[in-house]
Amino acid sequence: MPSGHPEIHLYLQLQMAQVITQAVIDKGITFAQYLDLTKSIIESSFPKGLYAKESTFRYTHSNWERIHKVLQNTVISQRLYNQLSELKEEWVWMVLSEPWCGDASWGVPALYLIANCSDKIDFRILLRDAHMDIMEAYQTNGGNSIPKMICLRKSDLKELGTWGPRPAVLQELVMKWKSEPNADFKENVRLLHAWYEADMSRAIDEELTVLVKQWKEKSSI
Repeated sequence: MPSGHPEIHLYLQLQMAQVITQAVIDKGITFAQYLDLTKSIIESSFPKGLYAKESTFRYTHSNWERIHKVLQNTVISQRLYNQLSELKEEWVWMVLSEPWCGDASWGVPALYLIANCSDKIDFRILLRDAHMDIMEAYQTNGGNSIPKMICLRKSDLKELGTWGPRPAVLQELVMKWKSEPNADFKENVRLLHAWYEADMSRAIDEELTVLVKQWKEKSSI
């Protein structure tokens, strides 16, 4: 390609950066379908794949309970509700997730409730394990951590920003727990879920209040 055509180079960069296309969005499932999938897994007499492992199966059952705890107890702040109710353009919130993920059991239902504050947001879930090529484009510190939410302007799929896999304050705690000389995985998991239960989506609410404002400004450009 001739080097004297910067506009062509820019075009190619934009094309390469367009990870989430309409075809990818069309593969996304609704939150209701995600719940149905999770329920079908925990009610299965012969779970398959990862869920055939007893510990993963039991953990997913606990995730089901956590999801409903969030749905029943999360309160959206007025500040965030106002930000979302004033949306002028339609957005897509594409969330990479899996029923087996503990962080997702707290984060995904919170994101769903937040998205529900506006009829301008199309909330979709993409199963991570079936779309690792997408996940690799949205890694956190080199890892395939979920949930990961990508906000796009629906009209042209311009990426406005991302959130995840967990609130920043909790991410710092998790890194601290892992760095302890005698770190215990099971104890760290217990601490993680205890933090989420005590916080009950407030940290996500605060972060999204800031991010939604930034995304709205970026969307207007």
